[in-house]
Amino acid sequence: MRALLIIGAGGFGREVLSYIEDDNPIFRVKGFLDDRHDVLKGTHREGMIIGDPATYIPCYDDVFMAALGDPRLRYKYTDVLRNEHNADFLTVVHPQANVSRHAYIGRGCIITPRVGISVDVKIGDFTNIQEYTVVGHDCKIGNWCQINSHCTIAGGARIGDFVTIHPNSVITSRAVIGDGVVVGPGSVVIGRIPSDITVLGNPAKRFSYR
Repeated sequence: MRALLIIGAGGFGREVLSYIEDDNPIFRVKGFLDDRHDVLKGTHREGMIIGDPATYIPCYDDVFMAALGDPRLRYKYTDVLRNEHNADFLTVVHPQANVSRHAYIGRGCIITPRVGISVDVKIGDFTNIQEYTVVGHDCKIGNWCQINSHCTIAGGARIGDFVTIHPNSVITSRAVIGDGVVVGPGSVVIGRIPSDITVLGNPAKRFSYR
């Protein structure tokens, strides 16, 4: 039985751990990797942080999951493990997710319970999709994305790399979202969104904090 390490001991990491504990016939949970040594203080998970992802040396039977909600932090905190140690990152699809056998899901992804993924969807590496989100036919989702709960991504939509879509958002059919975009909660994306901006509203428009 291989030893599972979860990168990130925040809320998402603890959610992922609960999914693994609920239905985990093949892994032994070894603990968390996180540089915030007190992040589990006051929880019943205290003592489960076993190291820092930047300095941890993998053992021969270790496998990893990256449970960080921010795509840029996910990229940063897995960098050494991916590029210097060639660590084995799992793609995990929860048994309560409904995923077409004609969908493609890349390396290091986490697909949580009650997600629906339709036919001919392509999802890149290290992308996470959270509960009650539906991804329609022929969608393309890039690498290092975070698709949060209760989102609808309609058929044929295109989503770039390092995109975050906050809860209750709707990406309409054939919409195109550029790299690095943040879609605010409850937004409706229509048409094309250029890279590296934040959008919010219905229809979603450029938004900046002042």
